[in-house]
Amino acid sequence: MGKLRAGIVGFGGMGQRHFRAYEGTECEVTAICEFNPELVFEQLPNFPKRRVYSNYSEFLEKENLDIISVVSNGPTHAEIVMAAAERGVPRIFCEKPMATSLVKAECLIETVQKTGARVAVNHLRRWNAEYRKLLGMIEDGVIGELRHIYFQSGSTGLGNFVIHAFDLMRFLSGSEAAWVTGALDHTGTPNPRGEQFKDPAGFGIVVFQNGTRGFVDSSEDTGVQYLFIVTGTYGRIIIDELNGLWEMRARRREFRSLPLTRYGETMEPVLFESAPYDIVQLTREGIRELAGERALSCTIVDGIKSLEMVVAFHESESRGNVRVDLPLSGSARERVVEIA
Repeated sequence: MGKLRAGIVGFGGMGQRHFRAYEGTECEVTAICEFNPELVFEQLPNFPKRRVYSNYSEFLEKENLDIISVVSNGPTHAEIVMAAAERGVPRIFCEKPMATSLVKAECLIETVQKTGARVAVNHLRRWNAEYRKLLGMIEDGVIGELRHIYFQSGSTGLGNFVIHAFDLMRFLSGSEAAWVTGALDHTGTPNPRGEQFKDPAGFGIVVFQNGTRGFVDSSEDTGVQYLFIVTGTYGRIIIDELNGLWEMRARRREFRSLPLTRYGETMEPVLFESAPYDIVQLTREGIRELAGERALSCTIVDGIKSLEMVVAFHESESRGNVRVDLPLSGSARERVVEIA
């Protein structure tokens, strides 16, 4: 069999990463859609100009593709994925968010179910071997029972980055969000992708159905690299992805019968080898999985669940930072969050 014919919609920074990710897979990029075609010509001077489009409808109509990446800006994701599914594209890899409202996301699910398209969402850590290994260790009790996950990053939107933290919390906890209390940052720094995108930073709490607590803060009063801290009854994991630092410490098992009030008890290092965090390689792993037959590690439902947590923070803010129960209902499902 020849290589699968792949297409990319959107050729900004992430679209270019997708192009590199397709290299070394069973797929070959044969067509690209970008509203500013000159960007493609500048980056790929040898790419056939007749296979570069500025309109995704024409792109889908004229190209017979086996797989596409949707890497446009957030508000167009749902409409492009639906159009691709309805045109018969069998495999679709979409960047987050799947949509910018839950009502639109529901339409997307209906279309995908009707057409049978295989759709994956690029929450990268789902394809990271270190996080899969970490999940197994947590399930084996290396730090006791998971109690909370903390994420902090300097100055980034809830939909731009914190949405990834929400997905990781679901992944590691194995549970769904029960309620949130959130607040938005009103600093109002213009979005670098355009003034039409309104994706403020924020901070707050997520409580999951199994009792795991999530704490996030991406407020605009810091400009520091992001950090995850995963805490269990007897241990802690600190993850500094950008610097390749993963540190795990836990009480020795023979001392776990001691009261939890003995919080000063020694926690010994637990051996854990990590690899560099490589966005292109992780995207490549997602493409390989999507191109095959294995169950998807990050489905359209996973993508929508993380979006719902972002929307819930906005809903909490609008109600005076009160507790908001999930799943959301009523007008909250119609709320539009203009994530780039």
